Amino acid sequence: MFRIRESFINSLETAKKLKTMLYLVTIIYLVSYIAGYIVIQIETPAIMEFVEPIVDGISNNPVFIPIISALEKGNLAFAIAYTFSINLVSGAFASTTLPGVIPFLGALITILVTGFRGFIIGMVFTLAASMISEVNGFGWGILALGTLILELGAYVFSATAGINISLSTIFPSRYQTDSRWVAFKEAWKDAGRIYILVIILLALGAIWEMGGIYILTP
Repeated sequence: MFRIRESFINSLETAKKLKTMLYLVTIIYLVSYIAGYIVIQIETPAIMEFVEPIVDGISNNPVFIPIISALEKGNLAFAIAYTFSINLVSGAFASTTLPGVIPFLGALITILVTGFRGFIIGMVFTLAASMISEVNGFGWGILALGTLILELGAYVFSATAGINISLSTIFPSRYQTDSRWVAFKEAWKDAGRIYILVIILLALGAIWEMGGIYILTP
C-alpha cells in the first residue's frame, strides 16, 4: 500500500515538473475540440458528409464489435478490460507516446495527432451528442461527457510523455546532463511515472463508459 501511494506521489511530482508541456497539450486539445464543435454547428455540407458516416459506423467498427458483443451477453468485466486495453495500447501509447523515440520530429507528430484527434472528437462528439440527447435523454449525455473528460485527460498525459521523450535528446540539459542517451533514458523513466496517471484515468474511463452503457441500455 505504501509503494502504491509513493508511486502515485512520484507521478504527480513528475507531472508538475512537466506542467508546461501538459498545459500545451491541454490547450491544443481544447482549441482543436472547439474548432470541431464550431464546424458541426455551422453544418458545412462537406464536413457533415464526412462526419455522419463516422458516427453511424461506430457500431460496425471491428474494434467495437467485441465490446458490443460482451455487453449484449452481460459480460461487463470483459467490456471494461477490452476498452481499457485498446485505449491504453492504441489510444495512448502507440499514437502519442511511442513517436517520442524520434528526436524532435516525434514531438511534432504527437502534437499533430493531438490536434487531429481533438478536432475529430469535437466533430463526432458534438454530432453524436445531439443525436443521443434527442433519442435517449440526459443520462447518455452525462455518460459521454464523463468518458470524454477521463479519456482525453489520459491522452494529455500520454502525449506529454511522448513530447518530453522526443525533446530529451535535443535538449539533454533539461536533465542536467550532456549525454543525449542518459537524457533519453531519464525521459522514459518520467514517462513510466506519468503512465501511472494514464492508467488510472483510462481505467476509470473504461469503468464509467462501459458501466454507464450497461446500466442505460434497456
